[in-house]
Amino acid sequence: MTFFRLFALFIFITLLQQHGIIYRTGSKRPLRPSREIRDERIKPKPANILGTWRISGVSITRSGVVQPDGQPVRQYEGGDKHNMLISFFPDSTFTRVGTAGEYTAGKWDFDTTARTIFLTANRKTEEIGVFFSYADNGLRLINFEFSQDQSVSLTEYGRELLRFQDDPYFGKNNWWRVKPLQSENDAKIRARLLNYLAHTASILNSAQLREQNYISMEFSQGIVKLYNVGVGVVKKDKIPATWISSFYSVDEAHKAYDMLEDYLFTGKHKKYQSGNWVRDDHHILVDIHNGMKRK
Repeated sequence: MTFFRLFALFIFITLLQQHGIIYRTGSKRPLRPSREIRDERIKPKPANILGTWRISGVSITRSGVVQPDGQPVRQYEGGDKHNMLISFFPDSTFTRVGTAGEYTAGKWDFDTTARTIFLTANRKTEEIGVFFSYADNGLRLINFEFSQDQSVSLTEYGRELLRFQDDPYFGKNNWWRVKPLQSENDAKIRARLLNYLAHTASILNSAQLREQNYISMEFSQGIVKLYNVGVGVVKKDKIPATWISSFYSVDEAHKAYDMLEDYLFTGKHKKYQSGNWVRDDHHILVDIHNGMKRK
């Protein structure tokens, strides 16, 4: 029986890795907060919306369709059809990141009295109703009520960091996602690559700070390949399409790939053996970033 359980666990971890999620051993489960703290964390106020949230479902009322009891029919779609993160920061900025390469940055403001949030992006402002609660697994939930007919539920994904500028999804750590409008020279391609490397390193660092039991590259798929312990690149024919599309052209994306691959082969690399592969890979990525920046 033990063998089959281990085999099932292996299959589960393999599937997670295929989706950019790496299980992290040795992490600690945080203690459950007191009732007072739990109640405080779902009050409708700006501080409680800070951090990163993942869409877990979309509910839409079908116009003109009712159930036998006269109630409107609501159609619910799971979060797997809407793979997106939204992060809120204390400087009133927010970002939205999707697994298909979507990226939006904007400003937010919270109206405590009306219990609504204002999201401004791409010269458009939306006022959205906000309701906090808890999921069965203890994670916080937000319901965004766009209208009487449409709402979006979001599950807590990552708590606010003490230095929010170090958050992987903070704006300055994600400009590599913004496709340029014109061809870039080698210096700009390298800068875009360096921003991507810094972003990837920040995912590992934030996982340590938050004491997460997993590392997810699901929303940041690129050319970096993480090992236990070590950092490499994916095969050239396996470069994610979303990463390529963040460059002006395929050729410029391949040029960035070649820059990193060349540095990995020719650069001098310090060894790390702390026993914590997440910490070690973070240090390795920082060294690679800094080394390429000086080159």
